[in-house]
Amino acid sequence: MDRSEIINLGKSLGATTASWLAERARSGFDESLLSEALLVIPLFEFLRRDPRWRISGEWCEWKLAGLNRGDVNIDLYAEGKAEKLFLEFKLLKEKNLNDQRLIKDMVKLALPKRPEDIRLLVVAHPPSGQTKQLSKSTLLREIDAAGKPIKFHLTRRDGVAPLVNSDRRTHALSDKDGRHVDRIIRCDPDAAKFVVEHIASERDSEFLASVYSISRTIVRGSATLVSPSHIENFT
Repeated sequence: MDRSEIINLGKSLGATTASWLAERARSGFDESLLSEALLVIPLFEFLRRDPRWRISGEWCEWKLAGLNRGDVNIDLYAEGKAEKLFLEFKLLKEKNLNDQRLIKDMVKLALPKRPEDIRLLVVAHPPSGQTKQLSKSTLLREIDAAGKPIKFHLTRRDGVAPLVNSDRRTHALSDKDGRHVDRIIRCDPDAAKFVVEHIASERDSEFLASVYSISRTIVRGSATLVSPSHIENFT
């Protein structure tokens, strides 16, 4: 898929997510009942209707020395004729506005190495996750405001959580989150450099869904994705 097709895919996924959440709200589904796992429903249904995609569900663990089972899970994975789609999704409510979880997802999505790989992060914002119709996430507001792709570079520090440097600011990871990220970049140092681009923001009523494309700065070799019988959630 070329860039315009990826942008159109992102817009469709964002619109589908926002509309699904708005419809739940209109039917009386309170925001407190919404969970991140529920987002798989509209995203799966959209991809299922598109004949180009063959959906394999959640995928977990790259076959790389040093990664433990469950260190890396991809929320939704689908294959097209030539491309592979790696899809992560987040629901940002007031109680879980955590940029570190978003950074971990971006690092996970930086692992696929083929140029044809499509890596998208869909972030859904109910009313409590917004301020003045914008995301409450400092990280996402930084990316949105740039108006262009932003480069990220993780700096490993022995015994200390990695620092995440972007074009504009430095984001610190906690020790717990940093240990997960550190294991990934120890196994694949090239995954420490990646680019994030805001490609779509779609709104329905009070619900906002933003979509980000992640790409590797360095592409060398290939990694094999396997589906283990037992999945432990990385997040």
